[in-house]
Amino acid sequence: MLATGCYTWSWNKLTRFLLSLTGCHPRMEETVQATQDWERGRIGAHLLREMFDRDVGQLVKLQKELSFDFLSDGQLTMAWQDIFTPFTSFFKGVKKGPLIRWFNTNTFFYAPVVQSEIVAPGDAVWRSIETSLISDSNPLKVVIPDPLTFAELSEDEYYGSKERLMFAYAGAIREELNHLGKHGVSYVQYSAPSLVARFREGRLSREDFAQVSLAVRESLKKTGLESGYLPFFGDAAPYFPELFEIPVDDVGVDLTETDARKLPKSKKGLIAGVANGRSGYVEPVDVLSRRLREIPSLEKYHRVLITPSCDLRYVPRTVADEKMRRLAETRSVLEEEDGSK
Repeated sequence: MLATGCYTWSWNKLTRFLLSLTGCHPRMEETVQATQDWERGRIGAHLLREMFDRDVGQLVKLQKELSFDFLSDGQLTMAWQDIFTPFTSFFKGVKKGPLIRWFNTNTFFYAPVVQSEIVAPGDAVWRSIETSLISDSNPLKVVIPDPLTFAELSEDEYYGSKERLMFAYAGAIREELNHLGKHGVSYVQYSAPSLVARFREGRLSREDFAQVSLAVRESLKKTGLESGYLPFFGDAAPYFPELFEIPVDDVGVDLTETDARKLPKSKKGLIAGVANGRSGYVEPVDVLSRRLREIPSLEKYHRVLITPSCDLRYVPRTVADEKMRRLAETRSVLEEEDGSK
């Protein structure tokens, strides 16, 4: 049980509302400019690193001011060019491939190319995060791709099947998560857009979904980390109630794509993605709180993480930061309402 978090009575039950980010945060305009200057040889790597450090510092400061329960570095380090960079940079058997559009967004990633057996160094993710944020009072949250997303977005030249690649990645990730846990990281979130953003492919079969669940279990075995699983960019309802059987502490839904009224009852934690991470429109608190109130039996969940629907990298920094403030205001409103019952 984490020492942080806010407790309040909701629907005559004890409900724990937490605040958290869900992935990559947009860079400040100054950092974007510095990156461009570095790429053109106008500034050195040392100055660029200073800008990234300043960027992370501003994001962490805002999270603390808003009483976020998990701290995130927003992947605002030079090691996170995209969500696969730590793995294409440091894993043996994996290299950086072609530049590909990240789903239906205006962002891109370098596809992992799997050329031989995947071997993790154990500290690839550790080297990529802002480790100075680790403390007992503010748990650090790390976000990585889930086994399905890694397998489906990679170019596989070695394993020959999606299932084998998923489990190879899961085994490698377990080494990374063990290292993180031993050094004070307490929470890992699996970003899982491939589960729901299938477009022409259609939903996974029950058997294929079971393999994804087993791969997640394999990756977490004996790591001791708390964990969450967040599908986004699509409707998660076709996977209910099986989605809540994935062996993680918290299961998430993108509530800008999924009808909250369809959520099943569960005693697990819920990652409630209420603020649209891909829209420049900053939703009012009443809109965000209404999305939460539509969830049936909200009081049954172990805890509710109030979050963006996905990464906030798709909107300007000023918009992303304002969305964070609205999330904090939404929690306050819910606490006040519940406390008056």
